[in-house]
Amino acid sequence: MSPWVQQIFGLDPFVPGEAGVRFGFAVGVPGWAWALAGIIAALIAGWSYRKLTGSRGGRIALGVLRTLTLLTIVVLAAGPQLVRQPERVERDWVVVMADRSRSMTIADVAGADSSAPRTTRETQLQRTLSQSRAALDKITEERNVLWLGFDAGAFPLASTRGIDGTSVNLGPVEGRRTALGRSLEQALQQVAARPVSGIVILSDGRSFDQPSRAVLRRLEGEQIPVFTVPLGSAEMMGDFAVAKAEAPNVAFLNDVVPVNVEIQRSGGTGPMAAKVQLVDDSTGLVLDERRLDVEQAAASPPTEQPTTDKASSDKPADAGSVRDRLSLTLSARPDHAGKSNWTVRLVPDDPDLSPENNAAGIAIELVDRPIRVVYFDGYPRWEYRYLKSLLVRERSVRSAVMLLSADKQFLQDGSEPLAALPTSPGDWASIDVVVLGDVRAELFSDEQLAQLRDHVALKGGGLIWIGGSGATPGSYRGRALADLLPFMPDASDPSRAGAVGDVGVSIWDAPILARPAQAARTLGLLALGESPTSGWPAELSNPDMGWSLLRWVQRIAPRQLKPSAEVLATAVPADRPNGEADATPLVMSMRFGAGRVVYIASDEIWRWRFGRGETLFERFWLPLLRFAARESLSRTGKSAMLEADPDRALIDQPVRITVKLVDQALIDSRGPSSTISARIIAKRGASAAGGADRAPIAMTLTRENAGVFAGTFLPPEPGDYSVELTDPLLAGLGLTTVIDVAAPDDEMRSPQTDHAALAALSKATGGKVLTPASLSDLPELLPNRQLRLLGTPEIRTLWDRPIVLVFLIVLLGVEWLGRKWLRLA
Repeated sequence: MSPWVQQIFGLDPFVPGEAGVRFGFAVGVPGWAWALAGIIAALIAGWSYRKLTGSRGGRIALGVLRTLTLLTIVVLAAGPQLVRQPERVERDWVVVMADRSRSMTIADVAGADSSAPRTTRETQLQRTLSQSRAALDKITEERNVLWLGFDAGAFPLASTRGIDGTSVNLGPVEGRRTALGRSLEQALQQVAARPVSGIVILSDGRSFDQPSRAVLRRLEGEQIPVFTVPLGSAEMMGDFAVAKAEAPNVAFLNDVVPVNVEIQRSGGTGPMAAKVQLVDDSTGLVLDERRLDVEQAAASPPTEQPTTDKASSDKPADAGSVRDRLSLTLSARPDHAGKSNWTVRLVPDDPDLSPENNAAGIAIELVDRPIRVVYFDGYPRWEYRYLKSLLVRERSVRSAVMLLSADKQFLQDGSEPLAALPTSPGDWASIDVVVLGDVRAELFSDEQLAQLRDHVALKGGGLIWIGGSGATPGSYRGRALADLLPFMPDASDPSRAGAVGDVGVSIWDAPILARPAQAARTLGLLALGESPTSGWPAELSNPDMGWSLLRWVQRIAPRQLKPSAEVLATAVPADRPNGEADATPLVMSMRFGAGRVVYIASDEIWRWRFGRGETLFERFWLPLLRFAARESLSRTGKSAMLEADPDRALIDQPVRITVKLVDQALIDSRGPSSTISARIIAKRGASAAGGADRAPIAMTLTRENAGVFAGTFLPPEPGDYSVELTDPLLAGLGLTTVIDVAAPDDEMRSPQTDHAALAALSKATGGKVLTPASLSDLPELLPNRQLRLLGTPEIRTLWDRPIVLVFLIVLLGVEWLGRKWLRLA
C-alpha cells in the first residue's frame, strides 16, 4: 500500500499485507448475508428510481450511487477494521542434572588400557561435559537449559556463556547421600508450566530412593523423556577393607609375633581374591603373606564372623561360608631389636573400589634379651630331661632347673642356677616364666605360693604347668595357685578310673593324637612346620607313625574349663582320629591378672623326638616359653575386652555392647548378680547440633555368663560414639571402643554404581541411555516442544476514519447533484 494511502487512512504502524496484519469486521457477517444486503440495497435503489421521470440512463446511474451508499452504510455498520495479531515463540527447556554426591569421588572408571590407572567418576563427568561442549552449546542456542546439581535434593548450578561456549561451575562434591527421586521431583517443579523437551541425568545411579509413581506418571503424561548418562564402572565392584589389625605391643627378638587381621568386603559378588601382606615399613620387606580366595555368596550378610584356617601360605584360606568378613593370622619372626612399624596391606587381584582403606598400621617394640626361666619338677621323667637340655642349650634363654624331692632337698641345673628357692617378691621379680612340673604343693610354703600367684597377677610373669601322674594338678586344690589352673580339678569325678596319685583328673586309657585349635593359630603358637606359616605337620596327625602318639594324657573334661580359658590344642583318641566329639583339652591358656598361664595335660611331648629329632620338640616349647614371658615385657595385656557389634551401625540399629573378662582374677572378683557400668559419649560431629554438647549416655551391662556382660545401645544420630567403662574395677584398664554410626542413606557405606536403575528410568519415560561418548548425539534425540503463543490483538477501526465520512458524503452529494441535474429534486 502506498505511503500516502496509509497517511490518508491513518493506518501507521499498521501495514495491510504485512505478516500478522489482516482486514476484518467487528461484527461477523456471513457471505450470504452480504449477498442478501447487496440484493436488498439494489432493490431499494431500483424501487426508488423506477417510477420517477427522467432519462433511463440517469436514473440507473443514480440507483447505482444509492446502492453504493446503502452498501457503504452496511459495511460501516459491520465495523471494518485492521487487526494485527502479535505472535511469539517460547523455546522449550532442557534440564541437565549432575550428581554431586561423595560417591562421585570413587575411582572405578577404567583407563584407556589395562595399564592406565582408574579415574574417579567426577573426573569422568568433567571429561564428558568437556568433550560434549559443542553439542551442549547447540542446545543452549536453540533451547533454554536449566543446570542443576543434586545429592539429597536438587540445587542450581552457575553457568556462563562465553566466546568459548557454555561453562558450568559444578561446585564441590560433598553430598553424603543421593535422593534421585526427590531431586527429579524438585527439578520438575522448577520447570512447571513450561515446555520441556527432555531431562538429562549424569550420575552413577546410586540413590537411596527412586522416582515415585506420581513422578513417572507426570513424565509420561507430559511426554518428557529422561536421558541418562551412567558414570562409573558398569560392573558392581566390591570393596575390600582392612577392618582391624592387632598384634602384641612388645615381643622378644626372634619370637613368632602373631598379627590378627580382619578383612571386610562390601558389595560385589564372586570370589574374594586378594593377598594380605605384612610389611616392615623401614625396609619395605614383606614379612608374611597369605592369599584370600574364598567364594563369597551373594545372599544376605552373615550373622557371625568366621575365621580363616590356613595350613600354608600358598593355599587358599578356608573360611567356610564367609560372606562379608574374614579373619586370619599373619606372623613374623623379626631379627632386629627396637621399635618397629609394620603395615598390614591388602592387595586385591581385581581393582578395588576404594584402595584408601586397604592398609592398617601396627607399632611393636622388640626386646633383645634372654628369657629368664625357672623350671621346678619333682622327679627326672623324660619330659624333664629333654626340656632341661633344651633350656640349657638355647641361647635366648637363661635357665635355672631345680629337681625337688619330698624332703625339700633339690638338685640344680641350668645356665644360671638359683642359690635357693625364691622366698620373697624380689626373688620372683627376676623371673619371666616359671615352669611347674609334677611337684607336690607341699614342697612350697603357702607364702611362696602366694608370692608366685602375685608375681603372675601383678608383675606379668608367666606360669607353665606340666601335668603329671603324681601331684599336678590335684595337690594344688585349695592352695593359692589353684586360681592359676585354667580348669577345676575334680577329685570326686567317678570317671577317674586309672588316675594315679592326687591328679584331680582322669587319664586317657588309650593313645591319643594332638590337634591344634584355632586359638593357637590366632596366637601364633604350635606352628611346628618348616616355617611359621606352614602349620601343623601331617605326620603328627597320622597314628601309623607311632612316634606321633602320646600314650599318657590327662583327660580333662571340657566342662571343667574356667570361663576365661582358651584351648590351644586338643587330645583326640588315635583309634578315632575324626571323633571330634571325644576330643578333650590338651594345651590350655588363660590370662590371670597381668600374666599368662599355660597348662599342658601330658608329659610326653618328648616322643615327637623319634620322628624329627629335636625339631618338633623345640618348635613346641620355645614359642610357648616366649608367649608366657611376653606379658612380663609389657603390662598392657588385655585383662578384659570391650566390643561393639556391629562397630559400623545405622541410626536406631541395635548395637550390642559386650565386655568379656579374660582375666580369671576379675571373674572371681565379681558376684553372680553383679553388673558393669559404662557410658557412651557422642564425639564431635556425632550430631548436626554438635555432638560434643550431648550428655553421655549411661549404660548398665548385665551378666550373661561367668565372664560376659552385655547390653544394647540404639544410636540416635549419625557420627562417632565412644564407649567407655565406668565400673570401678575396670575403669583403669583404658578400655574403649568406637561405634561408627551412619544414616541409612549414607551411600559411602555401599558406593557401588546402579546403572540398572538409570536404564529403568529412561525406559519408563521413553528416553534413552547414553554413554559418555554418545552424549554429543543429544541435540538430534531431543523432541521439539517449542510453543507459538498469540498475544492480545491490536485493532485499527476503519469506520471512524475521516476519509470514510468524506467518501460517504461524496456519494450522497453526487447522488443529490445527479437528481438536480435530472430535475428530480
